Amino acid sequence: MNIDLNIYRLVWDRFKSWSKLKALRSRAAMLIREVILENFMSYEYARVPLKPGLNIVVGPNGSGKSAFLQAICVALGETYTERSKRLSDLIRWGEKRARVSLLLDNSVREDGRRPIQQFDSDVIRISRTLRRDGRYSFHINQRGAQKQEVVEILRRLGFDPENMLIIMHQNMAEIFAALSPQERLRRLEEAVGFQSFRADVTEARRRLSGILSEEESLNQLLERSRETLNYWREQYERLQEKKRLQTRLNFLQREMAWSRVSELEEAIRRLEGEAESAVEALKRCEEDQERYNLQIRESEQRLKELRGMQAELIEKRVTYERDLGVYRYAIMELRDRIAEIDSMMKSLGERKKGLEENFKELRGRLKAGATLEDYFKLFEEVERKEAEAHESWIHGLRGRREEAGKQLASLEERLIEAEGKAAAALDGLRRIEALMDEASSLYIEARIQAALLKERMEGLRRRLEYLRGEVEKASKSLKEAEAEALIRGARIETGRSSDEVMNEIRRVGGMLMAMADIREEAEAMYESYSKTYKELLEKAQRVRESRVKVMEEVEERVKKWRDVTRGLVEEVNQRFQSLLSRLQARGEVRLTNEMDIEEAGIDIYVGFKGGEVRPLDPYTQSGGERTTAVMAFLLSLQQKILSPFRAVDEFDLHMDPRNREVVTEFLFSTLEGSSDQYLVITPSQLFLKGGNSHIILVHKSEGSSKISLVTGDEGEGCEV
Repeated sequence: MNIDLNIYRLVWDRFKSWSKLKALRSRAAMLIREVILENFMSYEYARVPLKPGLNIVVGPNGSGKSAFLQAICVALGETYTERSKRLSDLIRWGEKRARVSLLLDNSVREDGRRPIQQFDSDVIRISRTLRRDGRYSFHINQRGAQKQEVVEILRRLGFDPENMLIIMHQNMAEIFAALSPQERLRRLEEAVGFQSFRADVTEARRRLSGILSEEESLNQLLERSRETLNYWREQYERLQEKKRLQTRLNFLQREMAWSRVSELEEAIRRLEGEAESAVEALKRCEEDQERYNLQIRESEQRLKELRGMQAELIEKRVTYERDLGVYRYAIMELRDRIAEIDSMMKSLGERKKGLEENFKELRGRLKAGATLEDYFKLFEEVERKEAEAHESWIHGLRGRREEAGKQLASLEERLIEAEGKAAAALDGLRRIEALMDEASSLYIEARIQAALLKERMEGLRRRLEYLRGEVEKASKSLKEAEAEALIRGARIETGRSSDEVMNEIRRVGGMLMAMADIREEAEAMYESYSKTYKELLEKAQRVRESRVKVMEEVEERVKKWRDVTRGLVEEVNQRFQSLLSRLQARGEVRLTNEMDIEEAGIDIYVGFKGGEVRPLDPYTQSGGERTTAVMAFLLSLQQKILSPFRAVDEFDLHMDPRNREVVTEFLFSTLEGSSDQYLVITPSQLFLKGGNSHIILVHKSEGSSKISLVTGDEGEGCEV
């Protein structure tokens, strides 16, 4: 595959840029000469010089070791710290402000140039002041500065305080172990200065995206141009059709004019015929109207007679009904009286029977006494007189009952007779009502028909008047239509109706309206758009070629990124495995998903003391194994990291003494012969064999952190 020379040139420029960064690192040598802390966390005031090589900060827990590293990062622009999310919380208790100052080495190097050439001085003082209200400010050489200016200076030196591979704060080994492989790779690229290769790929993909967007736009434009070209071709082809349709339209308009004359003549004949029919219908309606009026008069007379007969029958029925009521009431009274007499007769019979029984019983009781004969005579007399009175009452009651029975029979006969007369009157009323209903129906029907005829006659008169008006208007329109038709030409006898002709006119007119935008220059426009379309095709071809080249460039840049990243990981893996072997461990740094730059990452595998090699994560390894693996990875990177200043807080966290000693020795060997500056913090005891170390002792006295120094040969072979 042929690759554009520009690709090689771009890659070569990237290598030269990286070489410049390496050269800048060699010129930078020591980065920080001295750190000055004022009212920062547990520090009231301290000046701490730093030396090239290894700077070891030791002291008991809580003495202020981590605060020292934190102060350096805050001064270099770090916003978030693991100790506090608010910078104002880092101010010493009881104070209103705090300040951290860094003295950076900017002396002339062997090549005769300063690391930061914009400052013509051997020392650059960067200060950051924190206030209780949350505000902060930067100063460079006692001059106010923006944070971006400080960040830019650090960027030139290859330093990034936010990258944990350069500054690893306390407990960040756990965080690093939990990072995704993709994030680890990005942190590694930023630390060694390889992010430009990823940026190149991103930039090439951005350009490819732009070219793809342009190609898509061109394709859309080509599609629109093709549609426009086809449109003008169609316009030209339809121009001749338009002329033919115009000729046809002229003939149809002439045919339509004479067809209109024929239709008007026919319409006049039809209207005159309808007017004659209306006159005849009106005459018939007048005859029917007279007949219905006669029927109405006869019905009214018949109804009058029937109403008289109905009134007489109603009066008779009322009389009969009244008699019926009287008879029924009298019968009811007589029946009540008979019932009362029967009741009295029954009561007298029972009374007589009771007296007889009483006298009989009394007589029986008095028989025993012979002296009571006179009483018996008296009782017999009383009994005789009582019987006579009873018989007299019974005879009177029977007479009264017989009289009431005769009256009852007479009333019942008269009641039956009255009921017959009432029924006859009711039947007569029903016959009269039937006759009245029949007469009413005839009357109503005659009235309705008369009203309908009246309405119809009025409609016929209006219709007749309308038809005469229409004949007059049609005659006038006929004269005008004949005049217009003569203008269009001689009379044409057509077998079609005007609607049929009009439909064709509308169809032809619609076709002509669709061609209204056709212009005579359609042929010229077609040739012009044909030329433009050809030019667009050529441009689209050039864009496609550019897309192919940029795709090849993207592929080449991805390949270059893959090559340099693979080489870096392989070199780091060799050093990592070498260090692990000294720690009685095995492991590997592996580049994963290297074919996809977005999904590519770094997996770290470790196994200690013959154990199974497993991925580094926050859960599998113990705390000491995890810290040892992370430190081994960091130390494997040191020769590749661009920043001349690096720091690790509690690098030996949870390590056993043997691993701590090996890691420390490897740290010394890594920095041997290097002018880089490395800061390590530990609360543990270390046995130092090398002489290129600068020991900073931190202790706390009366709530304030204090600094003591052990420099150069003083620290050789000593235990701290």
